[in-house]
Amino acid sequence: MLTKFSTLTAAAALMTTATGAFAQDSLMAIGLSGDKTLHMIDTSTATVTASMDVEGVDNLLGIDLRPATGQLIGVTDTFEIVEIDPATGMATVLSTMDTELPVMDGAPVIVDFNPMADKLRFMSGTTNHRVDIESGAVTVDGSLAFEEADMHAGEAPAIAAAAYINSYGKPESTAMFDIDSTIVAVIQQTSPNDGTLAAIGKLGIDAADAYAFDIATDADGNNTAWLAAGGMLHTVSLDDGSVQESWEIMEAGDAVLRDITFMTAM
Repeated sequence: MLTKFSTLTAAAALMTTATGAFAQDSLMAIGLSGDKTLHMIDTSTATVTASMDVEGVDNLLGIDLRPATGQLIGVTDTFEIVEIDPATGMATVLSTMDTELPVMDGAPVIVDFNPMADKLRFMSGTTNHRVDIESGAVTVDGSLAFEEADMHAGEAPAIAAAAYINSYGKPESTAMFDIDSTIVAVIQQTSPNDGTLAAIGKLGIDAADAYAFDIATDADGNNTAWLAAGGMLHTVSLDDGSVQESWEIMEAGDAVLRDITFMTAM
């Protein structure tokens, strides 16, 4: 049975590096599975503590925290941008994109905020869009491709997830990192608007059906990269791409997480 979240608890502190154990102050994440099911995850135990369906939408392509405001934002399969109340699951339409993103059946869709620009990065396949969520205006950016100097130059990228560092408030700088499902590796999107990609390093885990990736940032600017894949929750190095620590996600049932976001305190 699906239960509604009673409250959304913001963590007081984050882990800055993997140390073999979770931080004493647990960080709460929200994962997305199925068409529109949200799961509250307590990282202190890697346990799903509650689940609920989002109301007012048929299908969500992805979710993310809007760092500038602390809102939980989702994008529907009709390209509506919605704010989701994490306490009730009710979705409220903010705008509709003026340009649709071509999405192939089963292809991952990336929904993630650039915290510096306060714009939504929206991608699938090699298509790369930038969205103003207030107006729905879409800028079509450069198609995703590996840089000429990269070892994967000329290969077709298979970007399955992405996240920005410094996702707290409106920072002065940021950088974007992706997960490539073909080489099972961390990639830096060196110019998010141009779509240029450079490999950082392999994760060192088996390939998974889906990758849910986010970078949690605390008030002091410390970043921790988190990846949910294959029923496991991992911390990931952005320096060399390797998985640092791993924990089995408990009480998730058959849910396959395809997106995740961390609702850090504002």
